[in-house]
Amino acid sequence: LGQNITVSDGPKVLYRCRPDSLRRAIRNLVENAIRYGEQAKVSLVRRTDSLDIMVEDAGPGIPRGEMEQVFAPFFRLEQSRNRETGGVGLGLSIARAIARHHGGDIVLENRSNGLRAVIRLPLIDMAKQLAPAPVPETNPPTGLQSLPV
Repeated sequence: LGQNITVSDGPKVLYRCRPDSLRRAIRNLVENAIRYGEQAKVSLVRRTDSLDIMVEDAGPGIPRGEMEQVFAPFFRLEQSRNRETGGVGLGLSIARAIARHHGGDIVLENRSNGLRAVIRLPLIDMAKQLAPAPVPETNPPTGLQSLPV
């Protein structure tokens, strides 16, 4: 993106997902952070039941009354169409749809020095997820006859 982006070294986590989609969601959040906060810090936190991808900026944040509204398609906090803030208001809507497709969501938190956007994804036991499905026991059918073909 050619901007000031800091990526914190986080835990190595194997996560089954649609990588291109998840990358798109993260990119949308990073682009917003740079657009409104001039910088972005991306970090990964593994919690007991979730994997949090956090994107923090040093911008003005989002008014409390509009925290949910910013996820609506085509909604923009800044109504002007100048090139500096650009966009059509789809970035957060798309990012949330991707997070929800992965069973998670996006949470926005105003901080004293900017906004934190968190993609919160559920942790799934990968050993169980990658294990082959058990083969059901079947009894051979009874009462069948051969049919010469």
